[in-house]
Amino acid sequence: MSPERTDVLVVGGGLIGCALAAELAARGRAVSVIERAEPGAEASGAAAGMLAPQAEARAHDALFDLALESRGLYPAWVRTLEEETGIDVGYRRTGLLHCVFAGSPAGRLAAQVTWQRAAGLAVAERRAEELPEEVGGRLSPEVTGAAFFPEEGMVDPRRLTRAAWLLAQRRGVRVRTGVAVLGFRIEGGACRGVETETGTILADSIVDAAGAWAAFDPSLPLSVPVEPVRGQIVELRLRERPLETIVSCDDVYLVPRPDGTVLLGSTVEHVGFRKEVTAEAVERLIAGAVRLVPALRSARFVTAWSGLRPGTPDGLPVLGGCGVPGLFFAAGHFRNGILLAPVTALAVADLLTEGAPRDLSPFSIERF
Repeated sequence: MSPERTDVLVVGGGLIGCALAAELAARGRAVSVIERAEPGAEASGAAAGMLAPQAEARAHDALFDLALESRGLYPAWVRTLEEETGIDVGYRRTGLLHCVFAGSPAGRLAAQVTWQRAAGLAVAERRAEELPEEVGGRLSPEVTGAAFFPEEGMVDPRRLTRAAWLLAQRRGVRVRTGVAVLGFRIEGGACRGVETETGTILADSIVDAAGAWAAFDPSLPLSVPVEPVRGQIVELRLRERPLETIVSCDDVYLVPRPDGTVLLGSTVEHVGFRKEVTAEAVERLIAGAVRLVPALRSARFVTAWSGLRPGTPDGLPVLGGCGVPGLFFAAGHFRNGILLAPVTALAVADLLTEGAPRDLSPFSIERF
């Protein structure tokens, strides 16, 4: 029997893989997605769903520009997803308030506000007495100041990933779940397809979007510097009115949900592929959250979970081609997979089709 063949094969059915597959299918490509488990079962479904490029930025660099562009793509992308799938993905522009405590160095936050204002971005520095009552009245008296980023927002990652999966299928993408890819098929120095548990799949272009498992094939003639980085999240339910704004400090962030729950995140742990919830992490996240918003002492514990983010040595994603013709990457998004999904889909799809490819050199695997 002849091997299966397609135009583009995407290895990995998380949010990045499904978003890219849907975009390629809309451009007339025959696309298949291979997923070892279920779409969204790993990092995509475990994320808190913050869309916060400004609050998380430490410098105006290539990653910041990419993240800012992606945040700007979200409203139109969400409309497309909801119109074509009927799924409300929980997108909200809530704003984000990043707080500092008495005795904490305030210089970094002030510098962040200064360079972002100079770049024309919306951000405001606030003293504790200047905060809105809805937020300020619930913060710890230890909070002495904050920066408010009004354009930041959030989305429900599980709904979003399901919508991207359904969108890809409705556009004709073949999504195969529960199938492990064993390795890339390299012939004459070029990647021609993959070997799976169920046989060979050939393709003109193969995209590694396998998340924390992106380095699954050690026989490749190049190193894929992606490793799992565990993150743990706690979910609480407030007994009083829910928060309406994302609130954070250097130790924890609080992401409110419309149903009155709040997500506390997140840890950064280099422990291999051990996807576990630990007492130490739960205790630390709750303690940090209670210090920030004391009313959380009476909140009801709902659940906790962990996920494996795809980390790289410099924290930047791996995007674009490599020294192996036919092989491309959409991997290594670390803490920014949800945020960067729409721009990654466009950038890699442009590279694989007739669109004008952008400069992805800051994210090339060749930098390693």
